Amino acid sequence: MSFLRILFLLVVASAMLVSCSTGPSKTSRSKSVETRKSAPAATPRQVSSSAKALADSMRNLQLCKGLAISNAPRANASRYVTGFTPMARVNGVALIRTPAPNACLTSGFGMRNGRAHKGIDLQSKPSGPVVAAGRGTIVEARYRDDFGRYVLIDHGNNVYTRYAHLASYGAGVQEGRTVSRGQKLGQMGNTAAYRIPVHLHYEVLTGNYGTPKKSFGLVAVDILRAPSY
Repeated sequence: MSFLRILFLLVVASAMLVSCSTGPSKTSRSKSVETRKSAPAATPRQVSSSAKALADSMRNLQLCKGLAISNAPRANASRYVTGFTPMARVNGVALIRTPAPNACLTSGFGMRNGRAHKGIDLQSKPSGPVVAAGRGTIVEARYRDDFGRYVLIDHGNNVYTRYAHLASYGAGVQEGRTVSRGQKLGQMGNTAAYRIPVHLHYEVLTGNYGTPKKSFGLVAVDILRAPSY
């Protein structure tokens, strides 16, 4: 089954699930998420159209124009990353490589300004949605001065993904909730204790979460170099 068909079916299912979700939550700078009313249920035609558009929007990756990209992968004359595939496999878990529809790459994985950049940075103009790279459980939905508003998902097999600098959270996004691949986690933003451009900082992490360091004791993986699924 093609990537487009798989993602189409998963997003249809997640969209229907989100439209029916309810339950209160609280607002906190450190750990919790604000309450939102459930949106009206989308019609099958609306869901199908948005699911196809989402799948199409992540089939390629382009280096952002007009920027010098640190740790940039190989790209063609039009700045499209060569050999790019939309789905990767990490410890047997299928993940979307770039979970931000219609986004371009502003920074790759590796050393940057003398420090390790443990993820990739993606940008879309105007700011767009950020979606879950794979099915899993939200273990952190919090705020930190460095990551701003972020989400961490446990995908099983000791695989985790982090989505940082979100402007807002999506409906039903809170710790303990299960999310589907392609489900909206929030809106791309620039939340942090210092001024940064609007973008998504996306990390793929592996290892044992059950240590005192939690997610900050995990090992970062370059998702752009991970094998295709």
